Amino acid sequence: MSDGPTSSGSALKIFGILLIIGGAIFYAAAGDVEENPIALLGGVIMALGVLVYFRGRKQAAKASAAAPQSVLNSAGAHVLYLRSFRTDASSSAKVLASGLSTEEEQLADALRPFGQLIAIGKPGEPLPLPGAARMYASDAEWKDIVLDRMQSASLVVIRASTRRGLLWEVEQAIHLLPPQNVVFFILNMTMKGYQQFAARVHEDLALNLPDVPAFNLLQAVVDFRQNPSKAQSGFIYFPADWTPVFLPLPNTIVRLGYNDLRESLNTALRPVFDLHGIPWQSLGRFHS
Repeated sequence: MSDGPTSSGSALKIFGILLIIGGAIFYAAAGDVEENPIALLGGVIMALGVLVYFRGRKQAAKASAAAPQSVLNSAGAHVLYLRSFRTDASSSAKVLASGLSTEEEQLADALRPFGQLIAIGKPGEPLPLPGAARMYASDAEWKDIVLDRMQSASLVVIRASTRRGLLWEVEQAIHLLPPQNVVFFILNMTMKGYQQFAARVHEDLALNLPDVPAFNLLQAVVDFRQNPSKAQSGFIYFPADWTPVFLPLPNTIVRLGYNDLRESLNTALRPVFDLHGIPWQSLGRFHS
């Protein structure tokens, strides 16, 4: 394969960073927005830079997935990530909210000692999203691919949702895998949504999930993204006999950007590393 997609991705990422820096300088130099409304143009330039940078990451993801050494083309260790397509950063608003690193990219970093993160890609998307290496399948194929990858994965991480397709994947994981290989991921989920998910899992699979607390008012003040209608973010893992344990993401008082999750994900997952006998190392916010 030629290096065209890789080069294009690198060039777009560099151009995006330059736009972000240039927009920030313009915004600062223009002064107060109320006195000089043209300063808003700096914000527009920065937003455009984020979108261009994201496009470059998508080009790079396509090249990486097609490379001979990719986990999709080899027998390397992998973590299967199952989620509703609705959680993907597929719209411009979600891209801007994610900043320079999506939730999925940070999750892939935190889980890298278990293997490369892989996922089913959304049908029809022109380029894969950055984060998990994406496989594509027809409606007739996707269940067989999920089952095959599920049984060979080092770990299966399922982002909690009440979507019908995901609940089928939950059922297969619980029936086919040992408990230590299944992890549920709760992020940006309402209390009502989590309670419905837990009720469905109990009703269909006779598996009791733990009560997950809501964010309290103090946490909502510290983390402006949260509110008491949301379930606390974290993981549910199963040490033995399918007895669940909730691992909340640690609270972070100082945030380096809107989507600063890498260190919290890494810290919360430490008991899962210990359960599998995989050495855990602290993952800083700027690790890539």
